[in-house]
Amino acid sequence: MIFKYLILIFLFFSCASKIKAPDPVSMPPTKNSRPDLVQKTIFSMGLMTEYEVWEFLRDNPSESSVLENLGLPDSVWLSDNDSTKFLYYFIDQIQDYNLIEVNSKTNNVSGFEWD
Repeated sequence: MIFKYLILIFLFFSCASKIKAPDPVSMPPTKNSRPDLVQKTIFSMGLMTEYEVWEFLRDNPSESSVLENLGLPDSVWLSDNDSTKFLYYFIDQIQDYNLIEVNSKTNNVSGFEWD
């Protein structure tokens, strides 16, 4: 009798679907973590004003486009539920951090605070 229950339990658990682990979120490097990747950008050369940055971010560009135009961030954080990446840029002239929120799933800008 016990043998029948063991076979039923074995069949039940062997047919159960596997739990998929969520895909890991890829984080962009920072200026400190990868100084070899720091390059001059349109923004760092002063060819893009703060207003133009704001207009650029308003169009919800991709993360790669942000990194190409603004350069590597000074620091990067991931939200608790892994849904949003926060890219922080320190602007030396005004001694202020500016924030860009990037959706982890789409890798597009989902929000920003740029002074």
